[in-house]
Amino acid sequence: MTEDWIIILTGVVAVAVAICVVYLYTSGRERKLIRDRHKLKVYQEFFHAVTDLNTAGSDPDRLMRAKMRLAYILDTMNLVAGPGVLKSMNDFLDFLNECVDGDGDVLKELNILNAVVRDMRNELDRKGSHGLDESEFRFRFFIPKNR
Repeated sequence: MTEDWIIILTGVVAVAVAICVVYLYTSGRERKLIRDRHKLKVYQEFFHAVTDLNTAGSDPDRLMRAKMRLAYILDTMNLVAGPGVLKSMNDFLDFLNECVDGDGDVLKELNILNAVVRDMRNELDRKGSHGLDESEFRFRFFIPKNR
């Protein structure tokens, strides 16, 4: 009789442990999904800010708003981005500081933005971006000449 209770109790404990493991696994995946969704929103806002900066032209008000938006989104990126993205962001900021008057090298800017996109894609989905990394795909950006 006691062997039956031991078997039943062992089964109940095994089921409880299995349920706890599944719960921990799914909650960890859910947290990662939420974190990645937030990162994606921040990364999208970064590229919107860069587009605003590139399309501001010579309008001082638009240029100031674009710079402020970029500054705010960079503050947020410092909190959520991984090390690869932060390194690329430092390169981008160095580039922006070099060309304060807007006469920077467009090819260099495109190369830096490509590195930023690659790092962001790697951080969000390493497996999915592996094929693009191997093919050395170049992302395209609209950068008007009349900056």
